[in-house]
Amino acid sequence: MKDFARRLAQLRGIACAGVLAVEYEDSPTDAIYSVGTSIAFADGTKLDAQFWRLIKAGRPLVSIFDHRQRYGLPAPVDAIAMLRDELLDKLIEDATMDEVTGDLHLRFHENVMFQVFNFMAFEIWEVTFPDGTGELSNYALTK
Repeated sequence: MKDFARRLAQLRGIACAGVLAVEYEDSPTDAIYSVGTSIAFADGTKLDAQFWRLIKAGRPLVSIFDHRQRYGLPAPVDAIAMLRDELLDKLIEDATMDEVTGDLHLRFHENVMFQVFNFMAFEIWEVTFPDGTGELSNYALTK
């Protein structure tokens, strides 16, 4: 796991190059039942995540659980667009993994924190580095 932690730390100074929604269809009716997120970085690293929260200026801003929720608003929340607006072109100041939970923490410029949660023993997040190596959330906890 030390190698993975070292590789994550090497993301310091790398910019977020893209944020995409990955939506999974449930049935022949094409109803969306799950949304994941894929983040590309300028060095070619890619992070795929199911469960996340974005914090700005020390306060929660939005999470994947808010995506497509109305909360009495005129339009549903577009959490992916909000994430993209906050992360795109921002530099990573620190990237770590909690060795107890397997959660990822990416701190960006301008006091923005992206937290990826590892709630279960399945493949909830995946990091792929430019050389093709990487790590899955469930394996991260077994090393």
